[in-house]
Amino acid sequence: MRTFIIVALIAGASAFGTLPAAITAPSPRRTTATTTSLNEFLSAEERADKISRWSEIRSMTREEASSSLSPEDLETYNNYYAEVRDGVLKMQELASLIMQSVDKAKGIAPKTKGQRKRDKFARVQARAAGKAAAAIKSPS
Repeated sequence: MRTFIIVALIAGASAFGTLPAAITAPSPRRTTATTTSLNEFLSAEERADKISRWSEIRSMTREEASSSLSPEDLETYNNYYAEVRDGVLKMQELASLIMQSVDKAKGIAPKTKGQRKRDKFARVQARAAGKAAAAIKSPS
C-alpha cells in the first residue's frame, strides 16, 4: 500500500512536466536538462510584435474588427471584449449591492435615550411573560 502511494505521488509530480535539475559539470551518466515550451520566456523584442498587434486590435471598433481581422483574431477580440463586458457588469452589480447596504442607514434617525430604555423595558416584559407562560404550562 505504501509503495502504491509513493508511486502515485511520483507519477503525479512527473505529470506536470517537471524537469531534472540542470547539471553544470558534464558527466557520462548524467544528461543536461533541455528546455521545453513550459520554460520558454520570450524576450521583449520577440514580444514587441505581438504586443503592438494586440494594441491595434484592442483599439478597433466592432465593425472595423469584423471587416479587417482574420477569423482567429476576431474570435480573440470577441472573447476579450465579452470578458471585459462581463467583468464590468459584475462590478456594477457588486457596487449597487454595496451601495444598498450603505444607504440602509440613511434617512433613519438614531434612537434617543428614552426610546432605547422603552425598547429594553419591552424586551424585559416579553421575557417575563414568556417565562410566566412556560411556568403555567409545565408546573414542576
